[in-house]
Amino acid sequence: MKKNIFFILITFIVVFSISLSACASKPADNSGTPPAPDNIDIEEPETNVTPQEEQTYVYDEDAVEVLGADDELTDDEYLRSIAGLDDAKSVSKKEFEDDKHEILEIISELAIIMETKNTLAWLNYIDEPSKEYYKNPVNLRKAQRKLPNKLIELKNIGDYFLYVFIPSRKNSHIDEIRYVSKTHVKAVQVREDTDAIYYEFKKENGKWLIYLPPVS
Repeated sequence: MKKNIFFILITFIVVFSISLSACASKPADNSGTPPAPDNIDIEEPETNVTPQEEQTYVYDEDAVEVLGADDELTDDEYLRSIAGLDDAKSVSKKEFEDDKHEILEIISELAIIMETKNTLAWLNYIDEPSKEYYKNPVNLRKAQRKLPNKLIELKNIGDYFLYVFIPSRKNSHIDEIRYVSKTHVKAVQVREDTDAIYYEFKKENGKWLIYLPPVS
């Protein structure tokens, strides 16, 4: 009897141990997430894309404004320059620009001549009627009476150059020209209420020469 009880007890222990081992060897899956299927190719997004080059546009506002201002000033100056003409259309804008350029070049050359007081060089820029007028002693005396310094005597046209022409143009600055006619121009310095006339030019044989007005 005791042997039977012992045998049953041993058998129960063995069966219980086997069952316990089987339960322990199977892991519990509490994630609730189904396993991912095998052998699925995942396509990666294409990243090697060449970006489009950004174009840069430069806008120079100052240059645009200055250009426009220069054009407007040139037009206004042209209209002022031809205002004294009976026939304004007789001088085109291109002719005005060419005449002004040539006259300003002559004035620049004269500045050097006046600095060196070179009378012979100066005479090359004077028109013939003006030379004849100021070679006349009568006319020189008229000019002499206009001088503030009464001790100066004008004996010849060279004296007129030294004591009248040079001092009256000292520190002058020519801004614009004014047409008296197509072949007669005044070079002026523009002031608030008037134009200061420093030179007069007349065109002879296609060349601008200085015209010296008679003594008034």
